[in-house]
Amino acid sequence: MSFMLLLVALFIGHILADFYWQPMSWVNNRNTRHFRAKKLYLHVLVHGLTTAAIVSWWEFSFGWQELSRIGIATAIVIVTHYLIDLAKSYSNKGVVPFIIDQLAHLVVILLLTVWLSDNSEFITSIWQWLITPTTLWVLCGYLLVLSPSAVFIRMMLERLTTGFSSTGSLPAAGQSIGMLERVLMLTFILLDQLAGVGFLLAAKSVFRFGDLRASKDKKLTEYVMLGTLLSVTVTLFIGLAVNYLKAL
Repeated sequence: MSFMLLLVALFIGHILADFYWQPMSWVNNRNTRHFRAKKLYLHVLVHGLTTAAIVSWWEFSFGWQELSRIGIATAIVIVTHYLIDLAKSYSNKGVVPFIIDQLAHLVVILLLTVWLSDNSEFITSIWQWLITPTTLWVLCGYLLVLSPSAVFIRMMLERLTTGFSSTGSLPAAGQSIGMLERVLMLTFILLDQLAGVGFLLAAKSVFRFGDLRASKDKKLTEYVMLGTLLSVTVTLFIGLAVNYLKAL
């Protein structure tokens, strides 16, 4: 109870300090001036004060152990947040650096919570849950429906792409849409919600219908149909295989 309460409180504090209490001007200042950015130091100070307030409240609610733990926890958050955000300021803008940055912060929060609550069993239980055949098969399924499936479908349709123009289309949009489509379908299959697969295909058909009707291109229509059916077939096969292997 106390462990989860502290963990959630620190997560909320991180969200507030990182997204609500950090103006975009601070982010721009950090990305342009890096370690010379005054706003970066102000930002990590906000995180430190937020952490100090949360840990003080938690210690007061569940019994004081050592007053120094508040100072140590605050210092850990300030130093690690500074280093993580400084490293991010040198990276390219994009979703991948953003995800890595947030995951790094969340790992620090998790380890800090384990230390403050003396609950190392939580890490052990997570590890035991992750390293199981069921979890690994599910991970394998999601890995398969992303890049390998995209490569397989592209190879299957490669000889049909002659004569098609990519004008009016976003770069790599088709591949990204296909990956998201297969991730959603696999999720529905693993949850035994096949109706969700039907809903997803129906929604895609509605959006595609207008484009195909406007183009009046029979070859393009057949190409889209083949691509969709191949994507569904591959994902269904992977999903059913994962469900079967999980049950072994």
